[in-house]
Amino acid sequence: MQITVSGIDVLIEKKNIKNMHLYVKPPLGKVSVSAPVSISEKSIENFIRLNMGWILKQKEKFLAQPRMTERQYISGETYYIWGKQYFLEFNPVRTGKSFKIDGEKLILCMKENSSVIQRENYVREEYRKILIEQLNRLIPKWEQITGLYCESYKTKYMTTKWGTCNSEAKRIWINLQMAEKPLECLEYVILHELVHLRIKNHGVDFIEMMEKYMPSWKERKELLNKQILDN
Repeated sequence: MQITVSGIDVLIEKKNIKNMHLYVKPPLGKVSVSAPVSISEKSIENFIRLNMGWILKQKEKFLAQPRMTERQYISGETYYIWGKQYFLEFNPVRTGKSFKIDGEKLILCMKENSSVIQRENYVREEYRKILIEQLNRLIPKWEQITGLYCESYKTKYMTTKWGTCNSEAKRIWINLQMAEKPLECLEYVILHELVHLRIKNHGVDFIEMMEKYMPSWKERKELLNKQILDN
C-alpha cells in the first residue's frame, strides 16, 4: 500500500519482521518502509514523521545529482560506457546504420533525416548488446561464488531502479543504464539482486551476505549513487 506523509508518497510493505526499516532509494529518492505485519498504519505514519528530516536530506542529495541534458543524438554530446566518457560523432549515411567506439569517440551512422526517437532506440539497443556481453560473463561468475542461481536475466530501461528481481520466478532485470556505469557498480547490482533471490528484505541477513561475498559493496553502492543519471 502507499500513504502520503507531509506531501511525500511512501510505499509500505508489510513483512514477517520485528522492526520497521526506512529506505530512500536512488536514483530519484523513492521512499519506502518495511513494517511488521501486525503494526498499525498510524504507528507507521508516526515513524515516518519522526524520520522526516533524514528523509528530506536523502531526497535532496539524490535530486542534486548531476543529470544528463535531454539527448538529441548529435555530434558533440557526451556519453558513457563503463564509466568512461565519450563524445558522439554523428555521420549521416544514405543507407544502413552503425555504432562503434573509436578512441574517445562514439561514432553513430544513420540517415540524416532519422528522428531523435529512432536514434535513441538504435543506440539503446547497442548499449543493450554491450551490457548483455558483460552480464553473460559476470552473472555466472557471481552465481558460482555465491551458490545463488537465477533462472533468467534480462535488461530494460528503468528510471527508478538499478536492478530488480522476481524471487519466485528467480528472474533478474538489470537497468540498461548500467552499461554507462563502472563495471564494479554492475557487479554490485548483480550480487544485490542474486542475494534478493534468497533474502527479500535489506535486513541483517541481507547485509551479512553482501559483506561475505563483497566486502566493498558499500563503497561500490556509493560510487553508483554518485554517477550521472539520465533524465
